[in-house]
Amino acid sequence: MKTDTLPGSRTKLYAWYVVAVLMLCQTLGAMDSKVLFILVEALKRDLGLSDTQIGLITGPAFSLTYAISAIPISKLSDRGVRVNVIGGAIVFWSALTALGGFALGMKTLLLSRIGVAVGESALTPAAHSIIADYTDKATRPKAIATYSLGLAVGTFLALSLGGFLNDQFGWRTTLFIIGATGILLCVLVLTTVREPAREQATGARELPKGDIRSLLRNKPIRNLMLGGAVLGLSSGALGAWAPAYVMRTFDLSATATGASFGAVAGGTAILGILGGGFIGGWLAHRGPRSAYNVLALAFIVAMLAQIGSLLTSNYPLFIVLTALSIFLVAFYLAPTYSTIQSAVDPSARSFAAAVTMFSISGVGMASGAFVCGLFSDLLQPYYGDDSLRAALIILSFFKLWGAVHYILVGRHLADVEVPEAAPAG
Repeated sequence: MKTDTLPGSRTKLYAWYVVAVLMLCQTLGAMDSKVLFILVEALKRDLGLSDTQIGLITGPAFSLTYAISAIPISKLSDRGVRVNVIGGAIVFWSALTALGGFALGMKTLLLSRIGVAVGESALTPAAHSIIADYTDKATRPKAIATYSLGLAVGTFLALSLGGFLNDQFGWRTTLFIIGATGILLCVLVLTTVREPAREQATGARELPKGDIRSLLRNKPIRNLMLGGAVLGLSSGALGAWAPAYVMRTFDLSATATGASFGAVAGGTAILGILGGGFIGGWLAHRGPRSAYNVLALAFIVAMLAQIGSLLTSNYPLFIVLTALSIFLVAFYLAPTYSTIQSAVDPSARSFAAAVTMFSISGVGMASGAFVCGLFSDLLQPYYGDDSLRAALIILSFFKLWGAVHYILVGRHLADVEVPEAAPAG
C-alpha cells in the first residue's frame, strides 16, 4: 500500500476525494444498519417477533456489538494499514447483510445483525484517523461533517429505497440487494484511496493515548462521551422506532413512510450535520464555550420539538417538528468527533474514535432502541395503541441531560486549549 505524505498540502483536492469516498462507505454502512427500521412490520408479521425482540435486534444486538468490537479492531487501524481494514470490513458486513435475507426466526436474524455490526465497527475509527491525517485542525470539523453526511444519506436510502424494495419484492430480497452493493465499493476503496502518513504530536502538554483511563481523565473527552451517550439513547429510540410509529399512528405503507418521513429525516439530518461542521470550525477559531453553549441550546429546542411532534395527530406537523428535532441533534456529530481527534495523541486516534463510538452507540443508541421497545410493551396495558408514543416521549427528555454535558465540555475546553498535531516528515 502506497503511503501518501501530502507535504504542506493536506487539504488539496485529493484529500477531499478521500473524504468523499469514505462518505460513500459511511452511506453504505448506514443503509445496511438502518434498513431493518423500515422492515419492522414485515419482520414482525413473517417471523412472529414482538416489539421487545425487534428492539433487541436493532438496539443492543447491533449497537452494543458494534461499539464493543470497534475497540479491539481500532488497534489494527492504529498499527496497520487503515485502507485495508476498511476494504475488508465492507466485504464482511455486506455479506452478513445479504445472509440476513435467509433468516428463519429471531436467532438467525440476530446472528446476521451481530455480524453486520462487527464489520461496520471497523469503518469509522479508521476513517476518522485517515481524515485527521489528511486535514488540519481548522479543516477537520468540516471534513468529518462531510464524512458523517453518509449517516444521513444512508438512512434516507435505507428508509426510502428499503421501503420501496420491501413493498415490491419483500424484505428478504431487499437485504440481498443492499448487501450485494458492497463489492463495488470495496474495489473503489482499495484501488483509489492512498494510506496517509501519520502525524506526530507537538506541544508541552501530553495528549491522551491508547488506553481508556487516559481518555476518561481528560474532562472535555469524558463529558463528550457522556453527553454523546445520553443523546444517543434519546435519538436512537426515535431513529429505530419512528418509521414503525408513523405506520401505526398515521396508517401509512412502508413505501409512503420511507418516501415522506425518510426523505425529510435524511434531508434535515444532512443540513444538521453540515451545520455542526461550521460550529466545529467556530470552535477551532473562536471560543469553545460559546460553541458548545449553542449546541446545548440546540439540544433543548430539539427535545421540545420532539415532544411536540409526538403529541400531534397531524402528519404534516409531525414531519415538521420531527425534522426540526433531527436537524438540531445532528449538530453534535462533527464537533464531537473532531474535538476527540484533536484532543488525543495521533497514534491513538482510531482507538479514541472507537471508545467514543462505544459511548454513543453501545451505551446510548443500543439502550435507546431496546428500552423504547421494552417500554412500549410494558405500557401496552395502560396506553394500548399509544404505548409506543408514550415510550418515545419519556426518552425525549434525555436530550436535556445531554445538553448539560455539552455545556461542561465548553467550559473545560475554554480552560485548556487543545494543541495541534504536526504532520509527519
